[in-house]
Amino acid sequence: MHPADIQAQLKKKGITQKAIAEELGLSEFHISEVINKNRPSDRVMRAVAAKIGRDVHEVFPEHYFRQKRRKASESGCLIGGYK
Repeated sequence: MHPADIQAQLKKKGITQKAIAEELGLSEFHISEVINKNRPSDRVMRAVAAKIGRDVHEVFPEHYFRQKRRKASESGCLIGGYK
């Protein structure tokens, strides 16, 4: 999801970044950085996705795609199953 769409969904549900920050014991800036995709944080991404009622993979697909791809390459797997 685009950061503006995430922010719109939070606003629609009456949830502020400040409220998420307080709940997680983090700064509002930290939450903003995660939503704007400048600072990955699994904990924050999962909390934001839960607040808007979406799957974290749908809200932050680029993070989870990269992470999955990296794990596959670390295990020695290559595309097509060849090593």
